[in-house]
Amino acid sequence: MSRRRGGSNSNDLISEMPDDALVMILSFLPIKEAVATSCLSSRWRFLWYNVTRLNFEGPKTYNLLLLNSEWSKCMNQVNSVIQSYKQSVVQDFRIHFDVTNHSKAVLDECLQFAVNKKVEFLELTLSRYSFEWYGSYHFPSILFDMQLYRKPSSNAIFVEILSLKKLVLKMVNVTEAILQEFLTNCPHLETIVIHCSSCLKHVRVGGRALNLKHFEISSRHAVESIYLSNFDLVSFTYKGPAIDLRFTNLPKLNEVDMYEGYVGCNPHNVFDQISFCSVSLQALAINIYDDRNPKNIANLDSFPELPNIKKFRLVIGGRKCDCLLDLALILNACPNIQTFEIKPLWTSPIISRRKARNVTNPIKHLKLVKIVGYYGRKCDLQLAEYIIHTAVSLKKIVIDPFEYNRGLSPAAFNFLKNKEVARSTTKDQLKSILHSGVEYCIL
Repeated sequence: MSRRRGGSNSNDLISEMPDDALVMILSFLPIKEAVATSCLSSRWRFLWYNVTRLNFEGPKTYNLLLLNSEWSKCMNQVNSVIQSYKQSVVQDFRIHFDVTNHSKAVLDECLQFAVNKKVEFLELTLSRYSFEWYGSYHFPSILFDMQLYRKPSSNAIFVEILSLKKLVLKMVNVTEAILQEFLTNCPHLETIVIHCSSCLKHVRVGGRALNLKHFEISSRHAVESIYLSNFDLVSFTYKGPAIDLRFTNLPKLNEVDMYEGYVGCNPHNVFDQISFCSVSLQALAINIYDDRNPKNIANLDSFPELPNIKKFRLVIGGRKCDCLLDLALILNACPNIQTFEIKPLWTSPIISRRKARNVTNPIKHLKLVKIVGYYGRKCDLQLAEYIIHTAVSLKKIVIDPFEYNRGLSPAAFNFLKNKEVARSTTKDQLKSILHSGVEYCIL
């Protein structure tokens, strides 16, 4: 490829770009594709050596025979990149791999390489499919042992990863001891995301020295408790079954997301913890519906006052007819709410709209409402009518009738199978209850 100066040939605009711009483009490609550009011309041959974002993607196949063959090629490339890479710093290092019996040692080497290169963002995302065949990959404790330093004032042996700011580990087993190593020895670590670690049962994170701002845990069944205390956490996300959750002295916590979790049929524990950060909290997402036993109804009497909530996402439901009373309790507790998303999973018609209206104060600041899982039931229409009546400043209502729900009734399935009919029916229902000036959108 030749350089062209001042030409007007639109097909050769890339060659007009400076090397720094091309390197930036290469940084957003998987490393396999970035390396492949070295064949384009002599100018491109060594450009990829300057990228500071390395994104390794393993072979994508579910054929075990092909997987082993493709893995051999992939490992050769990984080794080649690591050995030939000359930059002193890697800003982002991401690995999206299937785990095989031959890959675990390679993953260890990749992680050590990233640490040696002063990585800032480290992501290791493994395949759930390969996990079922080859077992789990354990984050190597040796990573903290290969470069040991003795603290002058003590006999403690530790390693510091001073550069690390963001850590994402998915389908990787992380022990409680390893988590503590990261918290202790990565003083600039701001974000931790851990998904599906079977080794984490009791998560303890705390201490004024922590710089951690964003913490996300996803667990299918392993985690039993999470205690967070005495640091400036900004956002917390939990996905999984009900757990023992405790918040202590988290003065800057403004976002809690448990939308894909479940707070339990007796949610007082979670409500109590939310109340401890009620002044700072601005965004909340919770699920108070037990899809394993819909007859279990969460008691909302202890739902806390949340004066500064601006954004709220809620899954609510059950086999009873006074669900709007529950919703009224929640909305009354959030007087400054501006955006509200609700996924209603109740199965009975609502017969207490008048009671709910009598106990609900006008919602003065609510501008945007989204109803997820709307499929034409009487209770869906009643819910929309109730919200429109109480949200006196409503500007827009969004209806999503097509999000998949487990256990759809035959009536719901018939409603949704013809999308155009579903949209038309929903449109007719909304037009009959909307005030002028309120925009609606059906996804």
